[in-house]
Amino acid sequence: MNADLLEHPEQLQRGYATATPAARLRAIKQRLAAAHNEMGSTRLVTVVSGVEALARSLVVHAPGRPASTAEMRHRQFRATGPVQLVEEALALRGGGRPEATFGEEAWDFFQVAVRYRDLIVHECTVIGQDRHPTLIAATESVLRGLVEVAGLESGPKVVVGA
Repeated sequence: MNADLLEHPEQLQRGYATATPAARLRAIKQRLAAAHNEMGSTRLVTVVSGVEALARSLVVHAPGRPASTAEMRHRQFRATGPVQLVEEALALRGGGRPEATFGEEAWDFFQVAVRYRDLIVHECTVIGQDRHPTLIAATESVLRGLVEVAGLESGPKVVVGA
């Protein structure tokens, strides 16, 4: 068996662990652009996974955490789900409650999108085409909110009275 093939996942994991949130966002945007024309269920998986990846990076690279411990922290949060990662990222970045940050409806639909994503991936299923637009839109809204809270595209956000 090809040793490089066996070692590559670990190399990728190390790269993801040490990449800054801005670098992760660039990769996420590239993946989302490539997935733009994918079937609804596949796109939903990609968008939810993008939120999960960015939120994990924001937790791992939270202000005051040394870069030298990023791999260790990434391992700690590797199995943490998207909902918990988003909540933790908001708490660490002063973003407040998810309902207030993203809107109650978007947050509710994002949580359902995560459940559907897990069913699609782990049960090898698809969901009705009528469900995709709402779930994808809510998930994209959460992604945009995380980007804003983290100040990844327009400089740091000042949170008043958090």
